[in-house]
Formats: sequence, C-alpha cells, structure tokens
Amino acid sequence: MLSSLARRSQPRVAPVLARANSSLMSDVHGTTHGKKHWKNKPLFRRGGDKKFRNGQEAADMLTDEVIRRDPNQEEYVQAVQNFVNSVVPVFDRYPKYAWVMKTLMEPERVIQFRVPWIDDEGSSRVNRGFRVQFSSSLGPYMGGLRFHPETTHGIAKFLGFETIFRNALAGPYGGAHGGSDFNPMDKSESEIMRFCQSYMTELANYIGPHTDVPTSGVGVGPQEIGYMFGQYKRLRQLHPGGTEGILSGGAYHYPQVTGYGVAHFANRILESRGETLKGKRCLTATGAAAPVRGR
Repeated sequence: MLSSLARRSQPRVAPVLARANSSLMSDVHGTTHGKKHWKNKPLFRRGGDKKFRNGQEAADMLTDEVIRRDPNQEEYVQAVQNFVNSVVPVFDRYPKYAWVMKTLMEPERVIQFRVPWIDDEGSSRVNRGFRVQFSSSLGPYMGGLRFHPETTHGIAKFLGFETIFRNALAGPYGGAHGGSDFNPMDKSESEIMRFCQSYMTELANYIGPHTDVPTSGVGVGPQEIGYMFGQYKRLRQLHPGGTEGILSGGAYHYPQVTGYGVAHFANRILESRGETLKGKRCLTATGAAAPVRGR
C-alpha cells in the first residue's frame, strides 16, 4: 500500500513515516542546509562511519543492517527491503527519515513464551507463542494474532512491521503482531478452548487497553476471540469496556472489513488512472475474506 502511495506522490509517504515515529519529527522538513547536515552524519557506525549520498544508498544500508541482524528471518528481511526501496524518493528529499526508518525497523519489544495445554487424550502438548511490538509513538500497539503451524518469530515480526504503517494511516495506534505455531484446523473445539486459555494466560502479562490491543487474524476468528476474552476477563477481573479487538470481547467486522477494503483501495487506485473496476476480471485467493471480496 505504501509502495503505491510512493509511486503516486512521494512526499505523501513522509508524513506516514513521521507519524509512526514522532519522536524524531523536529526539523524533518528542513532547508537544503539541513539536508546536507543529515547526509553528513553517519547512519551507522559499526565498523566505521557509514554515510549515504542519496536515497538508494540509504535504503541499501538499511537493508544490509537488517540482514546482518536477522539473517535467518527471510520474511522480515524481504518486508523491510521492499518498503525502504519503495520510499527511496522520500529519503532523497528528507534524509532524516533514514534515521526514523532505522529506529522503526527494530521492535520495541519481542516476546516469546511457552503455551502448554492438554489434548483430548489427556496428553501434554506444548506450542510457542509470540508477540512483537513495534513503535508506540502514536498510541498503544494494535495488531492481529495468527494461529498457524508455520508461524515463527520472523513471520510475526514481518507482519508487525507492516502494521506500523497501516495503523499510522488508519488511526492512532502502534504496530504489533503475534500468534502461535498451534494449528486449529485439526483440533476439537475443547482443544482449541484449552489452548486459547493457556495462550491468553501468558499473553495477558503484556497486553491491555492502554498497552497492546490484539485483533483477529489467520486461524483466530470469533470462537478463538471469545475463549481468549473470557480468560482475559477472569485474569483481570474486569470488563475493559470501550476498547477494541479481543479486549472488547469481539472483533472488527472481519472478513467484511478486509474484503471490502481491498476492493475499495483497488478501485481508488484505478480511479487515479481514469479507470474503474467495472467490467474487469480479478484474481483473488481462497481465504476467509475471499467471498466478501468477490462480491
């Protein structure tokens, strides 16, 4: 989404980066002298001062740093690389945003925990739980939960990174994402309930209406949300009214919001080119939002 905005009007991406990390906002839209000042400062100092002369060099340096720190997290490296390359014109015009990006691409907090639960045969099972919290400059973290056997720390991290910019555009929230390598597809309802309760028992230590608001996602629908909310309410002995997502006992109108949102955004992009979706043939996936998107 940010890539499309960058292509259409590069300067419009800059406020999104700034809002996502408002602590570095002073004098961002500086004079030519200010731009030279920032380009003369080293973006990284490991192994000697490293300065950039243009936006592409800044993007390459940021990508190299992500690869150095997280060489095995391919999804996260790819997400950061795609984003920084899409905002090269922004780095050219506002060099200070390279420092904003350096801060944003490192999570404020990475949480991994054990989720023990008992299956229907009485056997003890253990899964991994994750929650990655990025910039909270705009407000509490907000982002989905993903229950899928291929969920890893790196996947949670890349999804949380993308949520930073989505939340900066849509509302005053920071970015976050989490989940577990638990597979709900081959589990009974009682097994899902026990897992969700165990997952929330640990996750509750790191979330709250003013801290982090988890929402639905892959493998986390109304049923899972209900189980987790019930456990959260028991642990906290309160009903956090006025909040959103799992902490309100419900979820956004998913998949309607996701499905209609994609179609609406695609139509707006086409309108900018003097076209519409009418009469066009579209390809879509087969997930929960696909039927709504097809309408």
